[in-house]
Formats: sequence, C-alpha cells, structure tokens
Amino acid sequence: RMCYPRVIWVVRHCEREDNVNRQWRNLAGMNVFMSDNSPLSQRGRVQAHELGKRFSEEAIAHVFASPYDRTMETAHTIVEMNENHNLRVKAEPGLCEALYLCTKPHPSFWDADDLNKKFPLVDASYDPVFSKYTLPKEGCGDEECVPRLNTTIQRIIQRYAGPILIVGHGASIGAIHQVLANDFKYVGQATVSKFVQSGNGLEEIKLVYSSCTNHLSDPRNLRPW
Repeated sequence: RMCYPRVIWVVRHCEREDNVNRQWRNLAGMNVFMSDNSPLSQRGRVQAHELGKRFSEEAIAHVFASPYDRTMETAHTIVEMNENHNLRVKAEPGLCEALYLCTKPHPSFWDADDLNKKFPLVDASYDPVFSKYTLPKEGCGDEECVPRLNTTIQRIIQRYAGPILIVGHGASIGAIHQVLANDFKYVGQATVSKFVQSGNGLEEIKLVYSSCTNHLSDPRNLRPW
C-alpha cells in the first residue's frame, strides 16, 4: 500500500577507473569488462563507502541500480551498510547510461545471474522494466534517454511503495531531473539528490535538493559533465 509522503533518493555512481586511467583494460582482471563498463576506481570505492555511511540509518524500502559495474558496486555498498538487512539491489537496465555512449548493438553490462555472482545482494527475483534487448532506440545526445527514463521511473514509482533509492549515471540522472522536476540537470559523481512524493502520480513529486556532497571527504573534481 502506498503511503505519502515518501522520499526518492537519486545517487550518481562513484568515480570510474577510466576517469583516471585510460589504459584501465590492461590492468589485471579487467578483461572481463567491455569499454563501456569501467568499474570503480580506488577513490570511487572510498566514495561508495562514504555514501554507505550517509545512508546507513536511512529508511529505504527498495534500491534500484543500472546494471553497469560502477552503478552496481555503488548501490551494493550502500545496501551492505544499511541497517535494513533484507535490502537488495534491483538491477534495472532502464536506468543505464545514454545508449549512444554504450557498446553496440547492446550495452555490455552483465545479466542478473552474472551480477549475482559478483554482488550477492542482488535481487534475483526482480522483474525489470527493460532488458538490455528491449531498450528503445535512442539518438545521439544525453537528453535522448529522457523517454526511457520517463517509462522506467513511472513504472518503479507505481509498483513499489516506501522510500526508494536509485543509482544511475550522469545522463540518466539528468533525465530523472527532467522527468520529475522538468529540468535536465547534471550532477557530480557520488552525489545525492532528494525528491519527495506527496501523492499519487509524477506531478506530486518535488525536488528538495540536488547534487549534495556533504557526505564526501573530498568533494573536488566530481565530473558533473
């Protein structure tokens, strides 16, 4: 049963290895990732832990994340550190990066079974809005993913009650701001945005704040673009 008001948290993934190392795929163990699926950097893992501390005592009913490794590790760290030990990560392809930035013909993020081997707190029973094979065609440009995010967010909000946390990418979080606040907005890596839903429907959702860095020990160079 839906109860309002409820909070919708939106978190961008932490720093990626390819942000700091162009030769990242030559590192040991990295050959399992395609070019669009960089994992977190060492700094990114510190940021994820700081996000975990930020949300450790926050009431969260459901966590949704793009299935890319960087978003999954960010979300998984938050879930691991939350006081709700029944919390799981729902891997949702509809939250993935703008498709023009992904490998062709399909994004290279792993399927749920492989994700579950690396990230044990993945919800294997989750029925996603999209699969990598049903993602809609998109043109070139970050805002091209807005219709997909509109569908994804509407479905999540209709299906799931309670406070929600979503982990996405620069473009997909920009699109979430467009869908929920009519303002496509870029946010920094590892930042937190807060929306509150006061009744049924997207028009009942209001932005409280965007791109908060208060939880980060080093808020420099968070690459909002």
